[in-house]
Amino acid sequence: MFERKRRVNPNLVSFGAATLLLVFTFALIGFVALSVLMGNNFGVEGSNRPTPRLAETPADVVAGTPAPLGLNTYRDTALGFEFQYPKAWQKKQYGLEIILSPSGAGLDPENLQDAAIWFGIPADNTTNTGELLLRLQGGLSPEYQTLGRETMVIGEQPWQSAQIRFEHDQFNGPATATIATTSRDNVGYYVVAVAPSDLLNTMDSQFQAILNSFRFTSEAVLRPTDATPPPTPTPTPTPVIYIVQSGDTLGKIAAEFGVDIDTLAARNGIEDPRYLRTGAKLVIPRKRR
Repeated sequence: MFERKRRVNPNLVSFGAATLLLVFTFALIGFVALSVLMGNNFGVEGSNRPTPRLAETPADVVAGTPAPLGLNTYRDTALGFEFQYPKAWQKKQYGLEIILSPSGAGLDPENLQDAAIWFGIPADNTTNTGELLLRLQGGLSPEYQTLGRETMVIGEQPWQSAQIRFEHDQFNGPATATIATTSRDNVGYYVVAVAPSDLLNTMDSQFQAILNSFRFTSEAVLRPTDATPPPTPTPTPTPVIYIVQSGDTLGKIAAEFGVDIDTLAARNGIEDPRYLRTGAKLVIPRKRR
């Protein structure tokens, strides 16, 4: 007898084929998505899709970069001007004159042992700029060579100037000086900058920076006295006259000139230091150059 053949259900075959197709489709989609995330171009020529890269770390700032030169500001309402100078420099005031130098060796104009620059008002109230210029040149040295003369602008004000060279014992060689004078509000002003000639190129830029920062702040209220004390065997300090301004106190004035408040009060016959009259003239018992 012949065996009976089984018949395959066509619906079952169709369902299986559809399932396999669905699985293959999802697998293909997953593979494509994974390839995109990994940057795979599927071998397609000409694809320009960039490959992801780690962010680059910024380059380090170079160490040792010099900071801008630190500056101090000198301002004196009594002298009527202000300027800036390097913090490393030293300064000293002699009444109507302020002197600056890279070291303490340059703080005495009568015995300079280092480069220096100083500003001031002439003690005899000279306002003739030409006369003052010649006098300052002769004060540095009786014998000098004039290198040049010109009118320069300092603090928006024209100044007569001259550059001279002379032998300087303390510098052990030649020195070069630039001197400038001007007159403003019936007050004479001067500036002198001196350096050893072999250091002039080094110092010139620093001198120029100070001059560029110079500004007049007001009319000078600290003026020299006209009276000349009679000659005596022992020289006595010549006082400076200060005109009291609105808001001044005796303590503030004493601190500004470096004198004792009681000495200042006694010198001017002031019984009550709390009361000062604006416009009053105070004698400052301090040696003036």
